[in-house]
Amino acid sequence: MTTSWLTILGIGEDGVEGLSPLAARLLREAPHVFGAARQLALAAPLIQGATTAWPSPMSEGFSALLARRGQPTLVLASGDPFCFGLGGTLARHLAPGEFLTVPAPSSFALAAGRLGWALQDCSTISFCGRPLEPLRALLQPGARILALSADAATPAAVAALVTGLGFGPSRMVVLDAMGGPREKRWDGVAERFDAVPDALNLVALEVVAGAGAAVLPLAAGLPEEFFDYDGQITKREVRAVTLAALAPRQGELLWDIGCGSGSVAIEWLLRHPSMRAIGLEPKADRAARAARNALALGVPGLRLVEASAPGGLEGLEPPDAVFVGGGGGREGVLEAAWAALRPGGRLVVNAVTIETEAVLLAAHARWGGSLVRLGVERLDRVGAMHGYRPAMTVVQYGVEKPAGSGGIRSPRRGGPGGAAPLLATAGLGLRPSADAASLVAVVRRAEGLSGCRVVSLSVPDFRDLPVVAEAAERLGVPMQLVSRARLMAVQDRCPTKSEAAQRAIGIASVAEGCALAEGGALLLKRIDGEGVSCALAAVEEPA
Repeated sequence: MTTSWLTILGIGEDGVEGLSPLAARLLREAPHVFGAARQLALAAPLIQGATTAWPSPMSEGFSALLARRGQPTLVLASGDPFCFGLGGTLARHLAPGEFLTVPAPSSFALAAGRLGWALQDCSTISFCGRPLEPLRALLQPGARILALSADAATPAAVAALVTGLGFGPSRMVVLDAMGGPREKRWDGVAERFDAVPDALNLVALEVVAGAGAAVLPLAAGLPEEFFDYDGQITKREVRAVTLAALAPRQGELLWDIGCGSGSVAIEWLLRHPSMRAIGLEPKADRAARAARNALALGVPGLRLVEASAPGGLEGLEPPDAVFVGGGGGREGVLEAAWAALRPGGRLVVNAVTIETEAVLLAAHARWGGSLVRLGVERLDRVGAMHGYRPAMTVVQYGVEKPAGSGGIRSPRRGGPGGAAPLLATAGLGLRPSADAASLVAVVRRAEGLSGCRVVSLSVPDFRDLPVVAEAAERLGVPMQLVSRARLMAVQDRCPTKSEAAQRAIGIASVAEGCALAEGGALLLKRIDGEGVSCALAAVEEPA
């Protein structure tokens, strides 16, 4: 059982006076305290040990913190460390048993108490290091929103955004430095905002739609007028059916091939804040238009790649779903999408030409699935009268990739009806040129080659931690640090040696060594990617 060496302690603007007896004792007895300069000042009356203020960026200070592994250490965090706070970031570097968390009330809890709002009925969002645009999807009439501000300028920016979208009559409250001696509040409406907030503030909104407000419907199939497009767009009725066929699930990644205006990818992202999407669009003007649409509709995370399929798909993170809205008849496109698709993933292709329809018939014969013909007719003028004008008929092909069909397993599921994959830790060896995308790509390739599911990353404690931490965040797994001594202890069990690594750092097998140091039997020998190597070792299923 791992012993907790790190205490993550929440502190509010009321400083040490607001701490519980347990929190005060832990702070007083801590031999070393890490925190932001403001937090260290708040806790100063009780600190008796050494202190370290976080540098900027904070991630550059993690090496010093993790170097104290095994020694009693305390980290100060604002309020509840695991509510848009430091706790989640630190947990990616630690095993669950390594830390003890003692939270203080979160800013959201303090605000809900002051406003008399039930917290479970509020939407919460943070603008600290994040864009404002995701607020767009939360602007529903009657909604209550609590938002953490990045700085003193955030409330004015929020008021301008809300007013510009037609929600100017919304009630707006700005709560400054809650719990401390500088606490104050401003009450009013967004369209008449005139406060001078403190740098530490929270914005509360009670949404009221003004005349002509652009309310985003919660159903799939947004009207075309919500998008800027050049005539080429998946019509709303067909788009609604397409989203149903893609069957979005929390946290999944979509490839939108032939992205165009981005309408399908954008609606995929609107289903849940955890959704991700990559749009492949060869025309620069259309890619730029899709990016503008994503920003305007509150999903700035849409990633655009200016390239054509199948070549432009190479190196992208494997998807959970693929939509082909353009170019489905091009040679190799469906094959490349199918090969990259995770087991249990969905491939949906829309076609309006008989040439592409023939390709879909062949795909249906090879992979199974379903073929549906969609026809939409809209009322239009016919001279002085009216009639229904048909749009081009769309043939839609949809298929789910079965488990055991090859490709890369999803880290979230073993595939419908399939046995759960073996769990593995990925040992990584990094060169200076490595970046987070390269790390993610090599781990996903290792999963595909082994049929295993990677549940943690194991890396030397003397390498570039921010790069690995970013990769771990993208993969949704924790990061574990391996000391030089532990690496040396397993070198005789490593089948793959590198003379270059031996000369450079004195260790002949880094990736396999990291995997074996944290795991059991070696499942996959070292494979190489761009600036990174990877090996897998078995771990036991957690209880």
